[in-house]
Amino acid sequence: MAAYIIQMHESLLQTYIPVKYMDVEVAYVGDGEGPDVYVGAAGTYGEQYRYLFHVNSSSEVASNSHVIRGLNVSYEISELRIISNSSKPNHLVIRIYCRSENGQLIGVLSEHQMVKLAD
Repeated sequence: MAAYIIQMHESLLQTYIPVKYMDVEVAYVGDGEGPDVYVGAAGTYGEQYRYLFHVNSSSEVASNSHVIRGLNVSYEISELRIISNSSKPNHLVIRIYCRSENGQLIGVLSEHQMVKLAD
């Protein structure tokens, strides 16, 4: 099982443009049967959203990834959780695309950058 938990809020990237939306991309890079993945967020007022899906192993890039678009980000701190039921290390590639209120791409957080933020 792999679990990634990141606290998100509109000042996550520490830019003068607040983050209002996120697109979360989860891709499977292992062999064999792909894992089930849960992506959800909860804040002080309860669960904000929840997605459960399966990512496949495939040579075609389009079929081994899943993108959740337009997740709301508020000024309050929320916890974004990405959980997989696979026990293989390094089986997922995760990217979070941070967008402004107008949908403009502000920045991209890779799994490596999320680990750096956690340190």
